Amino acid sequence: MKFTGKYKLNNLIKAQWPLSLLLIASPWILLFVTTGLLAHHSVFNSVPCWSDELAYWHEVLSFSQKGLDFGYYSMNEVLPTFFSFGTHGFGAVTVYAMFGKIFGWKAYSLVIANTFFMSLAFLLLITLIKISNKSLLLICVFCLTYTPLILFSATSMTELLNFSVLIMYFGLLQMYMKREGKKWPVILVLFCTAISCIRIIYIILFLPVLFKRNQKFKFDLKFLILFVLWIAYSGLLFVLNNHFVSPYPDSFLYELFSSNSIPDFVSNFVSHFAENTLNLINPVSENIIQVLQRYFLLIFILICLVKSNIIQSKFKKIEIDYFSVFLILFLFLLVNIAAYDVFDWRDYRVLAPVLFGSILYLILNEKSPVIVSSIVFNTIGIVFLLISPQVVESFQTGRYSKPLGNPLLNRIEYTAHPISRFYNTLVIQQLNTNTVLNIPAGIGISYSDVLSDKLRSRYIFTDKKIRLKTYKLISSGDSGFLYMKK
Repeated sequence: MKFTGKYKLNNLIKAQWPLSLLLIASPWILLFVTTGLLAHHSVFNSVPCWSDELAYWHEVLSFSQKGLDFGYYSMNEVLPTFFSFGTHGFGAVTVYAMFGKIFGWKAYSLVIANTFFMSLAFLLLITLIKISNKSLLLICVFCLTYTPLILFSATSMTELLNFSVLIMYFGLLQMYMKREGKKWPVILVLFCTAISCIRIIYIILFLPVLFKRNQKFKFDLKFLILFVLWIAYSGLLFVLNNHFVSPYPDSFLYELFSSNSIPDFVSNFVSHFAENTLNLINPVSENIIQVLQRYFLLIFILICLVKSNIIQSKFKKIEIDYFSVFLILFLFLLVNIAAYDVFDWRDYRVLAPVLFGSILYLILNEKSPVIVSSIVFNTIGIVFLLISPQVVESFQTGRYSKPLGNPLLNRIEYTAHPISRFYNTLVIQQLNTNTVLNIPAGIGISYSDVLSDKLRSRYIFTDKKIRLKTYKLISSGDSGFLYMKK
């Protein structure tokens, strides 16, 4: 039987529909598995329980309901230059606030929003790129078995939003590398600019735009100019972003730039770098799940380095796809070691999404070594999840506990357009579900380890009675004591 071109195309579309739908549905499948099958709960019983989750959740509540007219979110009342966004910045909060504005904001909304964004990212991916059935199937399998996705899919963390933006980024990178035209570099630069507001480390993702879209790589004048422009533009984004972010006094960078002298600065940097490097290679520094990802990342970077043909050709003829992924992952790891932390899931959270996006990109380009190694490590990850149930339990503990009401916090009054944002700010000493979920929308939350008359916030909520000259007790009960500025 002779097939026409149109008939072949129709057959291909029909054959891809089941796999395309499976890919779009895969985040929802993971959510059902982690909540229904593993935790034996409905996602609608889910509540944020970790401090980061609670901070994100309430900031989104305020932004979605009160616009920009909300109190300060800060640590020890250390404030941003503009507005009142917290230590996590304004990028992710803005994206979630748009979701909350449309669909409302409940205790479980972050989980639903995360899953929605993942599905939307996969939908855009299959809309933009013609993906083979084989690659579609491999991406589905990889997504459903990727350990970080399994762990974070039922949380209110922003990791799945970062997975989503990186899926879209690597999809756009694929379009840039494979198609001619001046619009793709512009689109990629604009997109990288936007997502750098979600995580500033994404300024690294500008780098592939500097490369020629072929096998040749030259350190010529044009590349040098583009490289200098990238550094300048990235620095500008970093400075601008910092003006809209509440400083985090407990972070390494904050402490580093607070060094008393240049020798102290150098000493602090070197000791921090050395400690992070040792944690990275130490097989017993953390639980096996975190260690596995670190080793997978190191092996994956090495594979991409070898396959990029950089060393063999002495930069004369490189495999641009492998080289782009190598450079991105290596710099992400280097920045994480130099300026962030390698312990307590911190490196795991930052590196997991970009590793996922990198593998997805190479699957789209049908790079066999990557596919094989990824399947092997994913299988090992699933095995360790099965034999290490305490890791899964640590992610689920407290997540489905119904929060208690707190009538004391009903005494807090939100004031529209106050003289100072401190008028709509509450100081607390502990971020917990029973407190944060009961704080009214628009009331900013400032965590403070010291309660004194130097505080400027209008309200203080504490579990212990205090005596301050500038604050008066307005309500008390079993849950604690609420004070208001005199």
